[in-house]
Amino acid sequence: MMIKDFGRTYRTMVAITLMAGLFACSNQPSPPLTAEKKVVITVEDYHAAERLLEGNLQGLVKNIAVNPHWLKDNKRFWYRRDGDKGPEYVVVDATNGLKLLAFDHEALAAALGKVLKRKIEAHNLGLSHEILSDDLKSLEAVVYKKAINCDLVSMVCNRTDVTAPQKGLLLSHSGTFAVTIREDNLLLVDLKTGVERALTTDGAPYYSYGKLLDASEITILLKKNQIKLPPFDAVLSPDDHYLIVPRIDEREVASTPYVEWVPTDGSQRPILHRVRGAFIGDLNAPKTDIFIVNIGTGEAIRVKLPEGYTKAAMDVPVLGWSLARKQVFMIVRSPGSQKLALLRVDLVTGTSTIVIEEVGKTRVESNSVEYNRPNIRILGDGDEVIWFSDRTGWGHLYRYDAQSGILKNAITSGNWLVQDIHQLDMDKREIYFTGGGREPGRDPYFRHLYKASLDGGGVTLLTDTNADHHYSPDPVPMMTILTGSGSAESLIQPSLGVLIDTYSTVDQPPVTLLRSTEDGHVITELEVADASRLYAQGWKAPIRKAVKAADGVTDIYTVYYAPGKTLPDGKHPVIDAAYGGPQLIVAPRNFIEAYSNTLPLGQSALARLGFAVVTIDGRGTPLRSNNFRDKGFPEFTQVGIDDHIAAIKNLAEENLEMDINRVGVFGWSWGGTFSAQAILSRPEFYKVAVSGAGIYDYAGMMRGVQSIDNYIGVPVYSNGSNYRTSVRDKPLNWDKLDITRMAGGLEGQLLLIYGDMDENVPQNQTFQLINSLMKANKPYDLLYLPNRNHNSGQEGYVIQRKMNYFVEHLLDATSPKDVTFSHYF
Repeated sequence: MMIKDFGRTYRTMVAITLMAGLFACSNQPSPPLTAEKKVVITVEDYHAAERLLEGNLQGLVKNIAVNPHWLKDNKRFWYRRDGDKGPEYVVVDATNGLKLLAFDHEALAAALGKVLKRKIEAHNLGLSHEILSDDLKSLEAVVYKKAINCDLVSMVCNRTDVTAPQKGLLLSHSGTFAVTIREDNLLLVDLKTGVERALTTDGAPYYSYGKLLDASEITILLKKNQIKLPPFDAVLSPDDHYLIVPRIDEREVASTPYVEWVPTDGSQRPILHRVRGAFIGDLNAPKTDIFIVNIGTGEAIRVKLPEGYTKAAMDVPVLGWSLARKQVFMIVRSPGSQKLALLRVDLVTGTSTIVIEEVGKTRVESNSVEYNRPNIRILGDGDEVIWFSDRTGWGHLYRYDAQSGILKNAITSGNWLVQDIHQLDMDKREIYFTGGGREPGRDPYFRHLYKASLDGGGVTLLTDTNADHHYSPDPVPMMTILTGSGSAESLIQPSLGVLIDTYSTVDQPPVTLLRSTEDGHVITELEVADASRLYAQGWKAPIRKAVKAADGVTDIYTVYYAPGKTLPDGKHPVIDAAYGGPQLIVAPRNFIEAYSNTLPLGQSALARLGFAVVTIDGRGTPLRSNNFRDKGFPEFTQVGIDDHIAAIKNLAEENLEMDINRVGVFGWSWGGTFSAQAILSRPEFYKVAVSGAGIYDYAGMMRGVQSIDNYIGVPVYSNGSNYRTSVRDKPLNWDKLDITRMAGGLEGQLLLIYGDMDENVPQNQTFQLINSLMKANKPYDLLYLPNRNHNSGQEGYVIQRKMNYFVEHLLDATSPKDVTFSHYF
C-alpha cells in the first residue's frame, strides 16, 4: 500500500499565485482579527476535542492485530478476534489458511451460564486469561472473577474462586521453588511445602540483593502502594542451579526530599519522602555488583568486572548461558557508553573475560532504541554470538565465536538499519529481524521483516507491502517494570513455515496476513481492521511526509494533523507537538500510532479546536544512521529545534492554512525540555510554549535508571575530572545545554507544569528555571500538581489547561467554562 499523496492534504482550495505563497510563508505579523472574525471556541468544541483524546479512541478499531497462540500439533494456532457482535475465538490451519471457530460459542455460553448462574451471551462470553488445550478439547479462563475449567466436548464447566498470585516471586523453571526478597536478603521458598531457606544473610539497608535503585523513578509509588516486586534483574539458569542477581550499594549516597504537601491518606501534616540518588558530579554514587548464587549450596560470589565497566539498570542482566562450560554471558558498559563489552563469566569463580569490545566516539548501543532488548543472541551452548554494531555508520548484525571472540562474518550490511531481532531458526541457521531504509524510495522508519543466513550470503524481504509492519520488540526488564509492557508469543514460526504480518500507514487501517517464511508469499488474509467507529467519533487521519531538515539536505519525517475547525480568516495557528529526546521517535508511522500514541498527547484534539498540529522527528533522534543520530552532539535539542522550524516552514508552503507567524510548542519530559528551549532560544518563531516535567539543567539531574551521560557524554568539571570540586561547580562541556541560562530570551507565553512526586525529573529542575526567569524579570505561568508523578501529563485536568493556554494565547480566544475532562487518558 502506498501512502496517500501529500498533495491531497487539507488546504484552502483556491488558485495559488506565487505572491500568495510567499505571503503565507513570510515572517510578517498576522493582522489582528476584526470583531466579525474573532475566533469563538464553544463548549461543544471542547467536548468534540475530548472525544478525540487518545484514551477515548481505544477499542474503536476492530481487529487491529492477531495475537496467536500456537498449538503443539505444529499445524495450527488460535486467536481472539472482534466479531460483528462481539469477541470470537478462531483456529487457523497454518498449512492452508483455513479458519474456523475454535469451539461452539452458543454451547459454551449455555455451559457458563449454568455454572455461574447468570445469563451469558455467545457474543459476550466475558473470558480473560484464556488457555485452550492443544487438542482444543478444554478451556481454562477467568469469567466474572471466577476461574473456570470447561470440557469443550461435553460442554460441562466447573468453577473455583480466583486465587491471587503471590507477589514478589521469581519462579524457577521447574516450578518447584521461587526466590523472593525479605528485608535485604534473598530467600528460597519451596512451593510445595512452603519451607523457606535463606540464600544470603549479609544484606543490609541500602546494600541489598535484588532491589531496585532507590532512584528508580517509582520508589515512592511502590512504597505508598505497598507493591512488592520480584528480585530485580535476577535470572535463574535454565537448570535452576545458579542465580544471577545485582547487589547495589547506596549506603553513602545522599538523599533528595520529596514533600507530599497534600497527603493522600487525608492527614493535614505534609509527609516527607526521601529518595537516595546521586546527582550529576557526586563522588558518592550507587555501586552495582553482580553476584552468582549457587542455589544448592547458597554460596554467593561476586563477578569480577573489567576495570572501567559496570552493569547499567537498563541493560539486560543475562544474554545467555553455556551450562556445559559453566558460563554466563552479559553486557557491561563504560560511563557515557563510549564502550560496550560482551562478557563471558565463569559461574564457579566469577572471573570474567571480554569476548567483544566495541568503542565509539559518542555512544555505543546494543540496539538503536535503548528500551528494546539488545540485538545480541548467544547461539548453541555458548558457541557463537550474534552481535549488533553500528561501526560502519549503520546498525548491523555480525557473527562471532563466543569463546575466542573472533569475527566470523557479517550477517547484514549496507546503508540501512537493522532494528530488532525477532526469531531464530537454528535448524536452517536463519535469523528473522526488522529493518528500515533498505527498500529504495520507502519511508526509512517503516519496519519490514527480513531473514538472513547466519553464515552470510544475502537478505530476503518477507513483507513487501510499502507500509509499516507491526513487529513490536521485546522491552528490557526495567521498561517492563516502569511501563507494564511485556513480551507476547512470536509472530514468526519457522517450524510451521509461516509468519503473521500486520501492516498499516497513518491513513490506512491495519491488514493482517498469514505469509510463508520461505519467501513471504501470502497464504491467506486473516483480518482487515474496521475503523468505522473511529471515523464516526470524528477522528481524521493525519498525513506523513518527508521534508528537508535545517541543513537543506537531510530528509526528516513529519506527521500533520489538519485543522478540524475552520477559523474565520482561514489561517490556523500551528502547534508543534514535540518530544525530541535522543532515545525515541514519536512521529506516528502507522495507523495505530496515529490515533493512540500518547507521547506527545492530544494532536487530534488540538486540531479539532482549529490548530494545525505537527509532530516531527528531527536529527538527533534514533532509527537512522549514526550521523543522523549524533548530529550536533551533545546539543541534539537545538539541532532538533532548528529542524522543526525548517519542517514547519516547508509544510506551510503546501498547506496555506498554516499561519507560521503564530506557532506554539508543547511537550512532556524531554518534550518539556524541547519546548522550553524552543521558545527561549528561538523567540522569533515560537510564541507560546507549554513545558511539562522537563530537564532544564542537566547538571542538576539525579542519576537514575536512565543515564543522561549516554546521550550528552560524561561531565567534565574545572579540575578535569568527572566530579564536582564545589557545590557551585558545573560541567564545562555541558555549558551550552543549560536552558536556565537562556531565560532572558523569553518573549512569548510560557506555561511550566510539574508534579511534586515526579521521581523521573526532580522538581528542582522547574524551580531552577523559574529562578532564572525571575532574575531575568520574565513573566511565566505555572501549574503545580500535588501528588502527581511523571505521568501526570495524561490527566484530563492537565490536558484541558494545556488546551486553554493555546486557545487563549495562540488563538486569542476565550476558553469555555464549565468543561471538565475525564480523569486519565
